[in-house]
Amino acid sequence: MEIYFNAKKIIMVLLFLAVGINTGCCFHRSYPPMLPVSWKANECDPKSLEDNPEQAKLHVMVMYHTTSCKHTALRLYSPSKGPLFWDPAGAFATQIRYLGPAARHNRDYATKRYMDAKRRDDVMSEKVPSLNQYLDWRKTINTHAVEIFEFNITGSEAEEFYAILRFGTKRSHPKGRFSTKAIGLTCGLSVARFLHRFAEDVVEVDTVFFPHNLAKQLYNKDPDRVIIYRDGQLFYYIPAYNLLSNHLINCCRRSLRYG
Repeated sequence: MEIYFNAKKIIMVLLFLAVGINTGCCFHRSYPPMLPVSWKANECDPKSLEDNPEQAKLHVMVMYHTTSCKHTALRLYSPSKGPLFWDPAGAFATQIRYLGPAARHNRDYATKRYMDAKRRDDVMSEKVPSLNQYLDWRKTINTHAVEIFEFNITGSEAEEFYAILRFGTKRSHPKGRFSTKAIGLTCGLSVARFLHRFAEDVVEVDTVFFPHNLAKQLYNKDPDRVIIYRDGQLFYYIPAYNLLSNHLINCCRRSLRYG
């Protein structure tokens, strides 16, 4: 009887966990829930999200529905290799037919719009969506908020990340085998694992499961800026220490210029 009771409790816990994950991973009173209240919002020009041929960048994205975090994705730009987009266990440019409420028609339409993007183990290296294109797609599938953590990286770092994400690694690699193919509901875990194993020199994070827990860490990892889409509006935030750093750099430049 005791064994049966314990087994029943375990099944119930697993059932509630599965329901919670499927309804949006977790629940929050606001979104994005981890944005520091002291950070000031600035209006963001969508053109500033386009790739700069002279600057390598790493973007980590966390998506939210009304009260829950929903998905995590990663975009890389290498001046020598070009862009790459990793959508672990996501549905961008796939044949998946969404189930659910009346938004289904719009979701199917949004998916078909980008079917020419080529996926390989959840990675797109051909016809890669820009950040603006991906945001456009998220809007049509009822995403209420998106955090985009932007990190300026070196060209060599971008090339290294590109090779790992595009081709994976084997067991002989110093950090072991790695594949970008992810199973359902593990988007946040997949991105966190990649950053933890391969990108610790750029952004050192612990491996976590929920997307909002990854976002919480990224706010404290010196992003160059955080772009936030929320209910049709686009803003960017720059951490106070980055603003101070930029101010000091500009002062030094003016001092050198005018002696």
